[in-house]
Amino acid sequence: GSMGLSPGYAYAFNFDEAIARQLAFLTEDVVGSDVYEIGTFDQFPVNKITEETTSLYVSTAWEFEVSDYIVDANFGLRYEHTEVVSPAKSRVPELVYWAGGSEWITQFAGGGAAVEVDFTGEYDLVLPMLDLKVDLSDDLVGRMSVGTTITRPGLGNMLGNLSLTPSPKIGSRTGSRGNPNLKPFKSNNLDISLEYYYDEASYAAVGLFWKEVEDWIDNSQVTTTFPGLYDVYEGQRWNAAVSAITGRGEQATDTAIYQELVSNGVGIGENNRILPDSATDPLIDWTVNSPENVGTRSVNGAEFAIQHLFGDTGFGAGLNGTVVQGDVEYDNFILSAQAILPGLSNSANFQTFYEKDGLSVKLTAAWRDEYLAGQGQPDTSDAPPVYVEEFLQWDVSVNYDVNEHVTVFFEGVNLTNETERSFGRFERQFLSAAQYAPRYTLGFRIKSL
Repeated sequence: GSMGLSPGYAYAFNFDEAIARQLAFLTEDVVGSDVYEIGTFDQFPVNKITEETTSLYVSTAWEFEVSDYIVDANFGLRYEHTEVVSPAKSRVPELVYWAGGSEWITQFAGGGAAVEVDFTGEYDLVLPMLDLKVDLSDDLVGRMSVGTTITRPGLGNMLGNLSLTPSPKIGSRTGSRGNPNLKPFKSNNLDISLEYYYDEASYAAVGLFWKEVEDWIDNSQVTTTFPGLYDVYEGQRWNAAVSAITGRGEQATDTAIYQELVSNGVGIGENNRILPDSATDPLIDWTVNSPENVGTRSVNGAEFAIQHLFGDTGFGAGLNGTVVQGDVEYDNFILSAQAILPGLSNSANFQTFYEKDGLSVKLTAAWRDEYLAGQGQPDTSDAPPVYVEEFLQWDVSVNYDVNEHVTVFFEGVNLTNETERSFGRFERQFLSAAQYAPRYTLGFRIKSL
């Protein structure tokens, strides 16, 4: 096997030899109470997911007059019922025992064989939509759109698995699970725009938008228990051992408590393992990471666009942009995970073009402002931010219609070889740089005769 390490080294491992050396040299005589057992690391789970959606929809189109204004209206309604089944093959935890020192081991049922369990979920959605267009004059058009749209959860978040750490040391009883019962993001949208067509193929437009996103999905930590997984730690036997040790004026270390329990001889298994007792031990509190629908987020902003053709020359130019803001801002001085709106940023595009006599030439600049890409950096256990610097990319495209059936084209992407950089809490905390190099394409298209 091998493991890639930044900035690009690779180390090869002989796992069979590593295990043999561990068994031979890391014995209890050598490491004392720090001895641990191999074979406690979890297998990769095997997951599948099936998503079945039944939908019904209706749409209507109307044209009518209101105070001498012509109104075009489109109304639609969609109903969906979705069922999710995610069978997962993984080991089923049976009990947790104390092997001594800091070593706590999860014992799995059936000798650790993977067992397939079906995890299920379902949800219903009603999605209305209304689009209105009003001709305010011969060259002025107003539009309004109200509706509900959805974005389904990523399949990785819906996989039905439960994984508990196979070595649950005190203070590190952790786990993770998917959530087949996740609902999609549901966005209630309102868009209003005004378009002014001041010449043939020339126009200016401005718009406002509001989005309220329900059932926002985020990773959450919950403290929970699982049937049958009892905790020797702070059970009756543990507390009695602590009292006996401190009563003798000694320090109640993990080693001292373990030896006290072994000498008492109650609940002792093979190799002096301290086994849990369902009658006197509490259930283990596990901290489990799971994607959940956690609440509502709001986004609003403004858009503008303008396009101008210079008479009959074939030359023209266009500019559009979006200014956006959300109701959640990331605080760089808070070290724990935060609710975020990743990918939110202002953007703009500029294009100059020539289109005439079968020839089309376009030069485009695409700009995106700095934005928060997400939380979590390599080799960190907390949730630090990852920002992406503002970015400007130039592209070009040329198309020529040889005849009505054949078109020759050329495309160039990222002409100036821009670099995409990311950083952490502050700009000087450099994380990565990606340079994709310019990409050129030359070809032709043939339309069927």
